[in-house]
Amino acid sequence: MTTDKDMADLKENGDRPQTYSSPAIIERRRRILEETRKVIAEQGIAALSMNEIGQRAGVAKRTLYNAFQTRERMIATAIQEYFDEYVSRIVYSSPPGTMQHNLERMISVVQRNREIRNYIKAIMALYFSSDVDRDIWTAMHSPAIHHNKQWIEALDAAKQLQPWVQVDKLVDDLVRFEYATINDWAQGRIPDDEVIVRLVSSYLSCLLGSLKGAARKEVEALIKDIAERGMDALPMSPKTKTKAA
Repeated sequence: MTTDKDMADLKENGDRPQTYSSPAIIERRRRILEETRKVIAEQGIAALSMNEIGQRAGVAKRTLYNAFQTRERMIATAIQEYFDEYVSRIVYSSPPGTMQHNLERMISVVQRNREIRNYIKAIMALYFSSDVDRDIWTAMHSPAIHHNKQWIEALDAAKQLQPWVQVDKLVDDLVRFEYATINDWAQGRIPDDEVIVRLVSSYLSCLLGSLKGAARKEVEALIKDIAERGMDALPMSPKTKTKAA
């Protein structure tokens, strides 16, 4: 049932996406996306309905469509904003555009994933599905692009990539590889205590053939160090700021 408040919001905003909001609308939007993520973790994406999200968030279904236009965009927004918000709170010890910075992100995200395994399992299953909605796939793929691309572009500028390498294609492939490993962990094929070492060492091994010069030597040395010392060879786990921060 549409409330008077919902009708007032609809009248004010029409059928356009809500790009500006009162504090009440911001809170309602946060509640909708939070409930969307909870349903994904509890039931998977296939079972997610606008009716249920509306009931759980305490808003009319029409309000959901007014804010997000489609079920798929609502899901995509919930996934992408959750990842972006988490990554924005990582306190890095290395500057952007370096190998260490990217590895810190990967390690922190995997450690976070351990706490929300059902959610990660659901979205990874969708990412690799043959009929995934394009908006949802892009929302999952694009967040990991940025940090990978910062590093690969820095290597390209320093002429540390092989001449046949195309930066955008390499970055896409690295993200797919990263997610494939995370998916195997979520499905129980890689143990919790092995996933970080497995992800980092195999990711770097996959990348090695694209490198030359000092970058190749640096990656080779780290792969060898990981083989000998395991987790002790990796960057310290970065901390994340509290939500209040």
